Amino acid sequence: MKKYIFIGFVFFNYFVIAQTAQEYEVKYAIETFFEGFHKSDSLKMKSVMLPNITLQSIQPNKDGKEMVITENVSRFLKVVAQYAKTQNWEEELLSFKYNIDGKLAQVWVPYHFYLNGMLSHCGANSFQLFKEEDGWKIVSILDTRRKNCGD
Repeated sequence: MKKYIFIGFVFFNYFVIAQTAQEYEVKYAIETFFEGFHKSDSLKMKSVMLPNITLQSIQPNKDGKEMVITENVSRFLKVVAQYAKTQNWEEELLSFKYNIDGKLAQVWVPYHFYLNGMLSHCGANSFQLFKEEDGWKIVSILDTRRKNCGD
C-alpha cells in the first residue's frame, strides 16, 4: 500500500511541477513584453509577440459609452518607443490567473497604470498566447481601462 501511495505522490508532483513550469514560461513572455514596454524597447516587445497580434481596449468613447477599440500595432509600438522615454510609464501587474491547454494559454492580469508616479487608471489585461518552437508568443491583448480604481 505504501508503494502505491509513493507512486501516486510522485506522479502528482510531476504534473504539478509541469503545470508550474508552463505557467512560468507564459509569465516570462508577458513580463518580457512589459519589460520592453517600460524601457521603450519595441524589439524586446516584438520578441514575444506574433506579427499579427491584436491589441484592443474596452473603454468609454467621447459619449461615455463602453466600446471595444482596436489599436494599430505599429502605431502603438511607435508611441511606446517615443513617449515612454520622456514619461515614466509603469504598469503594475497585480496577479496572474492561468488557463493552459497544449499550445494555447489565456492569462488574466489585473493592473494599475501609473503615469509619472501618479495612478492614471486600472483594469485587467486578458492575454492569449500560442506556444511556438522558440517559446510562448502573445496572440492578442484585450484590456479594460477604468478611472475608478477603488472599486
